[in-house]
Amino acid sequence: MNIGIVGLLAQSAPVIESNVGGDETNLIALVLHADIVVQIMLLALVVFSVVSWAIIGSKHRQLKKARSRSKRFFKLFWQAKSIDAIVAKGSFRKSPAFNIFKAGVDSLRDKQENGSGQTAEKEIRRTTEDEIAQMEYGVSFLATTGSACPFIGLFGTIWGILHAFWKIGRTGASSIAIIGPHIAEALISTAIGLAAAIPAVIFYNYYVNSIRLISKDLYDFAEDFNDRIDREYNSAT
Repeated sequence: MNIGIVGLLAQSAPVIESNVGGDETNLIALVLHADIVVQIMLLALVVFSVVSWAIIGSKHRQLKKARSRSKRFFKLFWQAKSIDAIVAKGSFRKSPAFNIFKAGVDSLRDKQENGSGQTAEKEIRRTTEDEIAQMEYGVSFLATTGSACPFIGLFGTIWGILHAFWKIGRTGASSIAIIGPHIAEALISTAIGLAAAIPAVIFYNYYVNSIRLISKDLYDFAEDFNDRIDREYNSAT
């Protein structure tokens, strides 16, 4: 009885060692030995994730500067006694609010010097829309990543499971050692898809809300700037 048990353990020991020490337990090895379709899916998910994080980082810096510098310019705009007094202060740090102000002042100068060109109101509205569009640029990719990556990962999962069943049908063996690696690579595809999608969705909602608040301030500033132009220039003529 004891001899039989010892013999059984001796026969199973090499199998256990080969399963534990084999490449199947290594995630990198699983990816490298995965089906070509799964590898393509994983590569696409990695590209989506890298581009998304690049956009997240750049938008964080862009919106932070736009918010802080525009607030300082708003404060200066209302503290100054006139538009000419703001112009006399010289150059300012670049911000969406300052770009709108500069476009309006340049339009006024063209009108005064040449008597032609776009009206200040049209130039201010166009510049405001351009500044908002620049802040929104790239954010839609985060929405695409958040909506597409889970389905790409799901496709890789389904393909991996189909490959596992195909191997069962070809070999006639249903051992976990046979189908385990294919199920694992399928689940890796799902995990990477979610890892790429979740941050993209979170930061997309955050940036959309931030851009909406900044846009409201810019539209309000553009309206106030137009009113000030009417009081200081148009009423005088």
